[in-house]
Amino acid sequence: VFASTRGVILNPNVELLFNGTDLRNFSLNYKLVPRNTTEAGKIKNIIDAFRRNMLPSFAKSGDMTFSEGTNLANNFIRTPNVCKVTFMRGGVRNPDVPQYKMCAITNVEINYTPDGTYATYGDGTMAAYGLALSFQETKLIFAEEVTKY
Repeated sequence: VFASTRGVILNPNVELLFNGTDLRNFSLNYKLVPRNTTEAGKIKNIIDAFRRNMLPSFAKSGDMTFSEGTNLANNFIRTPNVCKVTFMRGGVRNPDVPQYKMCAITNVEINYTPDGTYATYGDGTMAAYGLALSFQETKLIFAEEVTKY
């Protein structure tokens, strides 16, 4: 329309300068080595907690009840939980490490051979676990917030 009426066109280079922004993604990798059966159980609980919280769940019966008493919970699922990742130094946030807004866990990977060899204790518990967690922030970071995040 502009080309035919005014003899000008939209500058295509402007689109190259800024075409939106993506939410930040980041990963954390841990090697977990239990020293005894109690610690092995705690490591399994940690792994299960991350796996459980990255997945959707079934809606509860009270979540979707209409005034007529019709329950629609069987037709819906609840979104996965979100979490807050904060790097600490003692009892306060570490100002030397980037901080993050609320995040969704996007992937949980468990490596049962982090040292490259299958090794277990006598009860079958793994000698070491590799835990890789991937996250995505749920809100954008703006230039005015760069010192906080």
